[in-house]
Amino acid sequence: MRKIMTLVVCLAALLWAKPAQAQGYRVVVNAANPTSALSKDDLARVYLKKQTTWKSGGAVAVVDQSPKAAVRAQFSMQVLGRDVPTMKNYWQQSLFSGRGVPPIEQASDEQVLSFVASNHGAIGYVSANAQLPAGVKVVEITQ
Repeated sequence: MRKIMTLVVCLAALLWAKPAQAQGYRVVVNAANPTSALSKDDLARVYLKKQTTWKSGGAVAVVDQSPKAAVRAQFSMQVLGRDVPTMKNYWQQSLFSGRGVPPIEQASDEQVLSFVASNHGAIGYVSANAQLPAGVKVVEITQ
């Protein structure tokens, strides 16, 4: 009986456990950028425009995906801890109060990659399976 109860408890835990969310995006910077890794907190500060320069001294140019893109929803929740509508509201309030402007939005992975490849200080994110062109590199995100 004890083994059956243990088995039932283990099965219940597996069924109710929150599945690990796979990271369905990659963070990219211009290939000339010396940055190779960022903590999740640093990445959030960059995307909230609380950190506006790279450690090397250059200005950060943040690019976001379309508000309708699934990759943006996942990135927003996993990195910023907020859904897309909440982030849109955050940027509307920041813009209205004069505290800041939202990141540039691009409509697709290809447009994000093109923007990052052509702007030395740019950072963006794309779907995990996006083909990376020359001129960009993936940044490791650490906890």
